[in-house]
Amino acid sequence: MISLRCVAFLAAGVAGQDCSGKGVTWGPGIAPPPAGCGSGGSGAPTGAGATCTNPTCSSPPCAAPLLGDVGCTTVSGVETYNHELLSAGQEIASNAHIYGPFEAGFTSQQQSIIENWGCSDASVAYDTEGGTDIGTAESKVSHLCNVELPRIVGNTYYGVVGPCGGHTGDYHFHRSFSCLYSETGGHSTKVGVIAGHNIYGKWEDYDNQRLPLLDACGAHIGPTPESSTAVYHYHAQDKAPFTVGCHGPSASGGLVSVATCRSLYSDCDNDGGSGTTIQTKTGSISYDRFCPCFDAAGSNMGTNIQELPALSSTEIYYTVDSNAGDSNGVSSTSTVRFADTSAASGLTWTFAALLCAALGF
Repeated sequence: MISLRCVAFLAAGVAGQDCSGKGVTWGPGIAPPPAGCGSGGSGAPTGAGATCTNPTCSSPPCAAPLLGDVGCTTVSGVETYNHELLSAGQEIASNAHIYGPFEAGFTSQQQSIIENWGCSDASVAYDTEGGTDIGTAESKVSHLCNVELPRIVGNTYYGVVGPCGGHTGDYHFHRSFSCLYSETGGHSTKVGVIAGHNIYGKWEDYDNQRLPLLDACGAHIGPTPESSTAVYHYHAQDKAPFTVGCHGPSASGGLVSVATCRSLYSDCDNDGGSGTTIQTKTGSISYDRFCPCFDAAGSNMGTNIQELPALSSTEIYYTVDSNAGDSNGVSSTSTVRFADTSAASGLTWTFAALLCAALGF
């Protein structure tokens, strides 16, 4: 009996369809297949069978891989919208890759994907250097292509990563993990492990609208659903580095400063500190490619570093006083109130200009 795959292949040949671009111009993580070239993937859950290798850090703090696994998920989730090769309702299996904030770059290999975002001339978005975080890359493409990213049209989500925070056939997360935990109750539940330390959803206490104060690695020390004793653990966050900036804790077992984080990476200031000027939809910024250490102002440059509040606060959270928008970039003006501390007693910031710095919305 002739298999259905064979029938499809023969049909493509009769029609003269060129399917030779699989793995280059189409296929998992690139783009859907041309008509007559099959489905481009299997019906298995995305991430199923993926080999995620969790790094180790025997003498912290350590640099986290700039590209590739910084950790692995421990729970599965269900995608809520169609995005690239994923369909709404498709399972994202556990043990999926967790990556850091950076994209490797965009070239002609991603032409179909970029055009699918709504960019009429994909080449304007090409960036062979890479090393920009997902949020900056998305804002840059949005500016260059004059499109809104991310956006939802019907049941389709358009963005560099999907609504759950990841992409490609060999699914890997860059941010959010929104389909891996529920925004209910108190402390967010565990979504993965990062070099021996757990990572959780973004909330320190959802019911009381408390978000965690985090160090440069993306972690802090406090209780978790698994431990009433304070332990070092990571949280997803809606600003870069989104997942992790480094592997902590500090050498003394405490929080990691921005300066210490930067010292772990040769890519930080490897251009002499001049950085790269990147034009985004909100204006131009100076940016240090492949440097995952972001300060309180949302900058990863080595000049005028504004230390993260976690390093000077005796509290581990701040309270969001009003609706701060969703985790996929739909922004709204918000007020953030830090818990009373000796360093930030009663400090309230109403921020529109500092949204990206404080929450990344």
